[in-house]
Amino acid sequence: MKYPMKLSPSVKDYVWGGSKLKRVWGKRSDSDIIAESWELSCHKDGPCVIENGAYAGKTLAQVLDEYPDLKGSRCDKFDFFPILIKLIDAQSNLSIQVHPNDDYALEREGQYGKTEMWYIVDAEEGAGVYCGFKSAMRKQDIVDILNQGNITDYLNFIKVSKGDTIYIPSGTVHAICGGLLICEVQQNSSLTYRLYDYGRLDKSGNKRQLHIDKAVEVIDSDIVCAKNSEVKDIGGGVRELAECKYFTVSEITVSGELELRVVDSFISLTAVEGGGVIVYDGDEYEIGRGDTYFLPADMGRAALKGCMKVISAKI
Repeated sequence: MKYPMKLSPSVKDYVWGGSKLKRVWGKRSDSDIIAESWELSCHKDGPCVIENGAYAGKTLAQVLDEYPDLKGSRCDKFDFFPILIKLIDAQSNLSIQVHPNDDYALEREGQYGKTEMWYIVDAEEGAGVYCGFKSAMRKQDIVDILNQGNITDYLNFIKVSKGDTIYIPSGTVHAICGGLLICEVQQNSSLTYRLYDYGRLDKSGNKRQLHIDKAVEVIDSDIVCAKNSEVKDIGGGVRELAECKYFTVSEITVSGELELRVVDSFISLTAVEGGGVIVYDGDEYEIGRGDTYFLPADMGRAALKGCMKVISAKI
């Protein structure tokens, strides 16, 4: 059965998280802090649950395992569901980190690596991200810098504003900094190697684990990142934000009605502003800020009606 499936997220309360996703966006949690809301996830560490319709109460992963055609033929090249979508509330800086590419990750860790992109949902004045080095570095130089002190002095700091986008291929040293609310679309992987974490302690009072040896092995210091470098204006209220073999992400601005065609890939919709309805097969499904829907492949025509801004992802 194919219909727009509303997803209930899995939430995480990491030490750097804030209260906006709970206090302002209405995400549910027993903790006052929600660092990440995993909006679309088939990952074992935080699967989403379907809220509505025939599959209500099942995880999205369970339904896609039972009915793999719902993913679409473009997903056939992947061994498992390919993407993970998060809302991230960074009250303070995340660790300086890097993700391996697929070859390294499959050989060493038995899972895929991670390429990702960030869409800036909201930003405090002066907020930004670390993304890449100011200049190419030898691996031994990186080790020496980490032994001496703060690696951030050598990283490229990019100020960002609401609506900006940054594409981060695997091998890029990066960190989201405090004061940002971000929608992240990434490969479906949990692999993160930390290089530096400001000496912070975890909930048990221990310093958070670093992975310097592995991180230095996978760093590509030649990567240059810039905001909005991948953005293309498609027209009709659609901006393509990033496209790679793992995902295609777009920002859709609706003022009235906008038609969607769902063919050989699922489409996910995460509302980041405003609201309205998804119209499909004569039925309407309410969507508002913070809601995420999974539209199964080959649904055909659907529409968005209302006044809203939505981040869509597909393969």
